[in-house]
Amino acid sequence: MTHSVRLKWLLTESDLRAGSEAETLPLLSVSISRGVRRRETSDTATRAASEDLSNYKLCRAGDLVINRMRAFQGALGIAPEDGVVSPDYAVLRVDSRVDKRWLNYFLTSGFTVATMASLVRGIGGTEAGNVRTPRLNVNDLFSMTVPRVSTEDQRAIADYLDREITRIDTLIEEQQRLIEMLRERREATIRSALLSGLDDADTKPSGVELLGAVPKHWQMVPTRYLCTITTGSEDSGNATEDGEYPFYVRGREVLRIDHYSFDGEAVMTPGDGQGGTGKVFHYVDGKFEAHQRVYVFTDFTEVTGWYFYYFLSTFLRPVALAGSNTVTMESLRRPLLADFKVAVPPLNEQQRITAYLDEQTEKIDMLIAEAEQLIELARERRSALITAAVTGQIDVRELV
Repeated sequence: MTHSVRLKWLLTESDLRAGSEAETLPLLSVSISRGVRRRETSDTATRAASEDLSNYKLCRAGDLVINRMRAFQGALGIAPEDGVVSPDYAVLRVDSRVDKRWLNYFLTSGFTVATMASLVRGIGGTEAGNVRTPRLNVNDLFSMTVPRVSTEDQRAIADYLDREITRIDTLIEEQQRLIEMLRERREATIRSALLSGLDDADTKPSGVELLGAVPKHWQMVPTRYLCTITTGSEDSGNATEDGEYPFYVRGREVLRIDHYSFDGEAVMTPGDGQGGTGKVFHYVDGKFEAHQRVYVFTDFTEVTGWYFYYFLSTFLRPVALAGSNTVTMESLRRPLLADFKVAVPPLNEQQRITAYLDEQTEKIDMLIAEAEQLIELARERRSALITAAVTGQIDVRELV
């Protein structure tokens, strides 16, 4: 039978306030993925120069710091240095007999995080009509138990996990760098084909600084001469869950609706919205509906809809940003879209270019998907390994 001990015998809550030390100590935060780290300067919550942190909590290197509102997701960790943290965090001193690395692994394991989640669920809900934010109470944390493991075994488990987790994290970082490289290659492949074509042709200035030169036999044509530009007329609230037709709104998600206003080949981009203006594009050929703030390009002439989609989605945002002092990309205006110039090859060359890009991007997308799957499997392996080690499912003393 495995013996256990309650956390209240291993942890002591500290409520010391930073006071004058706040001026000299770093501001720390707790995240699910990184544990306790210095708050980055890019964080919108970073303190302003005038912000008074004297009432923030003081934590010392080696203290356990818990984001009580996200503890059930694993937002906790051991402080790597002295610092100050939010008054809403819990700061706990760890018994000197406990290996802090082992405790950190145990408390962030899937097994323990699930236990915390069961405790947090009883805290949420409503009270007098006001929503109460779920959070982990320190007393509930103290009621949890950990295996009674010798200091020597704690150290052995922590050493084993340090080594194995470093290997897994290195693999994940390598795959993330690979994905970044593949995405850069994908973008470069598209840009090259859309500006240089597939043949070694003589070039001329495009007239658009960002685009540079294009083949001499291509034409730079404003969008208004290539298609009709209109907008939808619907509001997102008119969507129906099981609607027969796709409904393109201001975000990336495509909703459904029971009727349609458009039938045919079209390219769309929101004029504004949560998806990121100039970042969301759709191509469709068939019956569909569109939001009143979604621009719809139809009735293409001298250009195929698929080629137009590639060009618009690749160059609209950077060209519009670089070419206008008034465009912040918070919203797109029809005159800007009408004047946007497209590099237009002959139709047969457009078709060769899009066929080439379809083939190349499919290959790259498959490689990206494989890398993403490998990352997901590695993360699952990471989580399972931690849980198995700290719960005694594997004996790390036999693993050299």
